Amino acid sequence: LVNRPEKYDRLLGIVDSPSNGLELCLGSLQEMPGGEIYSHVRRFARKDRIGYIHFRNVRGKVPNYVETFVDEGDIDMAEIVRILRDEGYQGVLIPDHTPGMTCAASWHAGMAFALGYMRALVQNADSLGPSWSLARAAAE
Repeated sequence: LVNRPEKYDRLLGIVDSPSNGLELCLGSLQEMPGGEIYSHVRRFARKDRIGYIHFRNVRGKVPNYVETFVDEGDIDMAEIVRILRDEGYQGVLIPDHTPGMTCAASWHAGMAFALGYMRALVQNADSLGPSWSLARAAAE
């Protein structure tokens, strides 16, 4: 499992080719202790090395984390979409490990919620305003 930025860097360094792209799991990056997810997403998107993104949110860090709905975790998913917009990302976003809801079709309902939330963010990307993580990184 690739779950740290340095592992992604190592993987990309093995074969330096545009065909060697990442399955970038946001939840896996976020749940690991240390690090800051936004700068890494920006860096990989800027290099055009992301094949697709697992759009998953979590709360907490390993070993005490929980998977959440995409709008409830520690990751600001609107900021992720701002970063992808700013860097011209044209790839795929895939909901991943979506919690179920308490209804007859719990997995399907959870997936429908995640897809609707993701679609709304992407469709409104230009209305989301400027990236706060880029401004914060520049100030540091």
